Amino acid sequence: MAAGANVAAVRKPAAVEPPAPPPRTRPTPVRPQCFAWAYPLEPPYDDQAKPMRNAPAVDAEGRIFLAHQGRLVALAVQGDSPQVLWEYVLGSHVPGPVVVAADGTLRAHAGDGFLHAVTPEGKQLWSPAHVGEPLGWAAPAVDAAGNTWVSAYDGGLIHVDPDGKMSPGRRFRSRQKLDSAGILHEGVLYLGSEDGYVFALALGEPKPVNLWNHAAEQGYTGGFINSSPALTDDGILVVAARDELLFGFALNGATAWSTKMPGQLLGSPVVDRHGHVYVGVSQAERGQPPKGLLVCVDGNSHKVRWQYAAAGPIESTPVIGDDDMLYFGDNHGTIHALDDRGTAQWTAEVESAVRSPGTILAPQRVAFGLDDDTLVVLRCSSNGLSPAGWPKFGRTLGQTGPV
Repeated sequence: MAAGANVAAVRKPAAVEPPAPPPRTRPTPVRPQCFAWAYPLEPPYDDQAKPMRNAPAVDAEGRIFLAHQGRLVALAVQGDSPQVLWEYVLGSHVPGPVVVAADGTLRAHAGDGFLHAVTPEGKQLWSPAHVGEPLGWAAPAVDAAGNTWVSAYDGGLIHVDPDGKMSPGRRFRSRQKLDSAGILHEGVLYLGSEDGYVFALALGEPKPVNLWNHAAEQGYTGGFINSSPALTDDGILVVAARDELLFGFALNGATAWSTKMPGQLLGSPVVDRHGHVYVGVSQAERGQPPKGLLVCVDGNSHKVRWQYAAAGPIESTPVIGDDDMLYFGDNHGTIHALDDRGTAQWTAEVESAVRSPGTILAPQRVAFGLDDDTLVVLRCSSNGLSPAGWPKFGRTLGQTGPV
């Protein structure tokens, strides 16, 4: 007998078919009675959706711009029918807001690290500048001369000139990330940092200079600042810090007032024409489901005037209409409309978390981004933004703050 003949033949295990992938599903959109339109009409598939955390930008011609599914999209709306004017390929998700510069051009900082500058007609203004990974809450700031300032992922500011050329190194250095959408006012960029300080950066040559003395505790809040500041009509910078405090700072850096809040501040403050401040609050007590409040702080006493309870945390920044109506969303999937006394006029269930700021796109149309990656637009009573105060994130429909 040949050696090894009595050894049983080795059988190969039967091939195992890989499990079938789960079926792709789309969220079922819920349309409230006051629904006007949505973009896209059907939400993306679950495995493709990115939460739409930002309000769209709108230019002087009424064109609507939003980043969606790796594209910058321009919409025009006739009646309640949105039409795509153009799409510009970005290549990756944009975590922060799209902004409209003073000359009408657009800026978007994509997840692959490229800063894009696009004309209102959807053409490339200059070749994308590789400025590094974007921060989650920051936004490009474009000054009156056309310079773009970007918060760097490792701290400090990156400068891109009006022709799209990036300055070598950091034009301004900071130890902590400036992960906040700043505002520009009279040549000064105000924005928050992760070490609890507000920076007031004069954007001059050769480098920006911080006008506030942090060694003397000017602009100090004590908590992470991811919110965007608001500026009152009498020159007070209002800042929401995550350590449950709302601050007012004079433009020389001195603390004008501070107010203890009943929870964490994840959205940005807005200011009505009377000087009253509104900001959303998130509460998470141990053993209890999370919930939220919209809080109104009196513009004179800086004490809480009223609180409105919502079923979910409020990360959404409110928008104030020209009839003093307030609109905001919550993480439970409800959009609320309140009068300036804190009384609900209506609520709308959309069944997807609403964490984006609100914006009034057109007369009697208020818009919010949803976590199912759609923009939903509802009918409302306001014909536009409040003409005074700081009515929305970034103040104007272009979302740049005053320049």
